[in-house]
Amino acid sequence: MDRTNCKTRKPILALGELLVDLVPERENMRIRDAGPVIKTASGSAGIFACAATLLGGSGGFIGKVGHDSLSRMVAETLAQQGVDVSHLTVSDEGQIGLAFLEYLPEGRNYQYYRKQSVGSLLTADNLDEDYIATAYAVHFPGMLLELTPQMRGACERLVSMAKAHHVLVSFDPNIRQELSSDKEAMHRMCWAVSEADVVAPTLAEARLVTGRESIGEVLRALHDMGPRVVALTRDKDGLVLSMDGQVAVAEGIDVPAVDPTGAGDTLAAALCVGLQEEMPLERLAEFCNCAGTLAIMRRGAIGMALPTRAQVKEMADSGVCRVTSWPLESIQ
Repeated sequence: MDRTNCKTRKPILALGELLVDLVPERENMRIRDAGPVIKTASGSAGIFACAATLLGGSGGFIGKVGHDSLSRMVAETLAQQGVDVSHLTVSDEGQIGLAFLEYLPEGRNYQYYRKQSVGSLLTADNLDEDYIATAYAVHFPGMLLELTPQMRGACERLVSMAKAHHVLVSFDPNIRQELSSDKEAMHRMCWAVSEADVVAPTLAEARLVTGRESIGEVLRALHDMGPRVVALTRDKDGLVLSMDGQVAVAEGIDVPAVDPTGAGDTLAAALCVGLQEEMPLERLAEFCNCAGTLAIMRRGAIGMALPTRAQVKEMADSGVCRVTSWPLESIQ
């Protein structure tokens, strides 16, 4: 992909909170253990913006950081990855949030140190409507709706501005298990799904939102809520992508699953990039599935595990991703 051509495209913008992930350097190291950790830029929307840029788009980030050294590290990392950080507000309101990771036999465990973090205090007034109007798409993850009232207001304003200027709205439910029984939180989640043009939930999240069980019923229910494009991620079983009455099923790719951090964000970014390029449905499913798969093969995310366009092409060209397509009406 010619990066010069990429920079002439409309940007793909992500709104969210940046974090610092502290990843254990030693195998089987727990958060409670003393020992070396790797500092890395993180945050779901930050990962999305970096992935969109690496995959051939023109990524931009909307958020807030502090004057602390770790805030500067994260902002500089995004800029080094090619992300436009011209609308990253620098504030005196606090410091950037931290997330400590440990890798347990049953999966990852996070411990967050982010209460009243500067990134969570982004407000609707921090948004620049002229900037949003220039975008091809805007994206935000669902956990922001429950982070702070300020961030919730920023998400609502983002959607309103995007719709006013016919900008694509992309949404990743990113449901936290502890919120699944909160009726008000689920109401806000359903609002976001209904306002989005593109949604990329896991199959479990989609079942929770729709109350349906089979893949066909889930897809139809989500489309009925509003989105034109639905991407159901199924972990090792691959991806189901539905658009305009057609469904492409990309089977899972057999690779070592080292760390799922950022895989869903990377897939959502690939989806927006591919839609902007008007990829045919089957190719789009292959592109997204390969991008998400590559993201799980190394630990960490930004600057550590996010794939490039060339790496995705190499995997796709190898033929390891099998894709079939069907009419939506035939999917049970």
